Amino acid sequence: MAFEKDLEKAREKAKKVKLFAHDVHGVLTQNTFTCDIEGRRKYGFWHMDGFGDLSLTANGIQIAFLDTTSIDEEGLFRARELKLDKFYYKVKDKVAKLEELKKELGIGDENVGYIGCEVTDIALMKQSGFAAATADAIDEVKEIADYITAAPGGRGPIRETCEFILRAMGQWEAWVEKVTKMGYK
Repeated sequence: MAFEKDLEKAREKAKKVKLFAHDVHGVLTQNTFTCDIEGRRKYGFWHMDGFGDLSLTANGIQIAFLDTTSIDEEGLFRARELKLDKFYYKVKDKVAKLEELKKELGIGDENVGYIGCEVTDIALMKQSGFAAATADAIDEVKEIADYITAAPGGRGPIRETCEFILRAMGQWEAWVEKVTKMGYK
């Protein structure tokens, strides 16, 4: 199914983002995992997605990982590695957690960006001012998204969406110049 999106409308929505939230499995990771002989799962993270999240935080946008599963706490490890302070795993009610974050930050729905790929993301996307879907998201998610990435889950959709947000805000070029001159740490 093909989905036509109004990119100008998506840019207008992205300009208002103050909190960018996303799931871990299927967005930060591919929908696969390896398992060793003892049953320990291993997930891969796309390095450039971390740069995307860090780019937003460096430009004043709060990042939140909202994950329902993370039985192995791999997302927690990645959040700590990126020095993010808003990571929630084993979340039973993502909508309630997002409401809590909005209240804490003093923002409304229009200030929330969210990227998802699966039915568990639909409610959050519907209450977000800017909703994005990964290239390999299910059709129901793509249908309600303002923006659909070219990248599939675990292969750069966070990086791509973060750049889209910063470009919409007119901050991308200055950010690139800063990173190019100083590096990013």
